[in-house]
Amino acid sequence: MKKYITLLLLFVVSPLYAQYNANMKGVVTDVLIYSDSNLVLFRLDNQPSTHPLCAVDYFSIGVDIPYDRVKSLISRLLMAKATKERINIGYDAVGDCSQNRIRVHRVG
Repeated sequence: MKKYITLLLLFVVSPLYAQYNANMKGVVTDVLIYSDSNLVLFRLDNQPSTHPLCAVDYFSIGVDIPYDRVKSLISRLLMAKATKERINIGYDAVGDCSQNRIRVHRVG
């Protein structure tokens, strides 16, 4: 019985975790970096206009990401912005938000 309850909880709780389930390409138009946290927000020229849970004004790199990884993502975003390169963004299109905005899982 304990095993069945554990399995049931896994199925009920798992949608709450962040998921990399969508990709889109666009040109980076804005990159916002904050000095009081690891929060990084950015926009694409074709930013999504809807999301079931998150605000759509910016994509967000989560503050829970280790700083060494954040630095790499910032570098990639700024290079793409400077060169106006269409960059591929992997994100969560259905659930978990980061700072109430669309959570990013991949930049590149």
